[in-house]
Amino acid sequence: MSKPISNAKFRKLIKAMPPEKQRESLERSLRVLPQFILEEAGRVDGHYNPKVVKFLESRLRTARNLWSEYLIENHA
Repeated sequence: MSKPISNAKFRKLIKAMPPEKQRESLERSLRVLPQFILEEAGRVDGHYNPKVVKFLESRLRTARNLWSEYLIENHA
């Protein structure tokens, strides 16, 4: 399995997008990441990994910060 991009690269990637794509990507992240966290935390097959949950939580925090920056920048 490949390694996910870092939060810094995620931030840079989102910031490089046009405003409409930023909105779309951030809305998707804010919708999907909590579900991923719940799924990973609820695993009972012996493959639960707390590092994955920690990473997903940090990615969610980054997405929330980017969303608030987006709202401030675009007066939405």
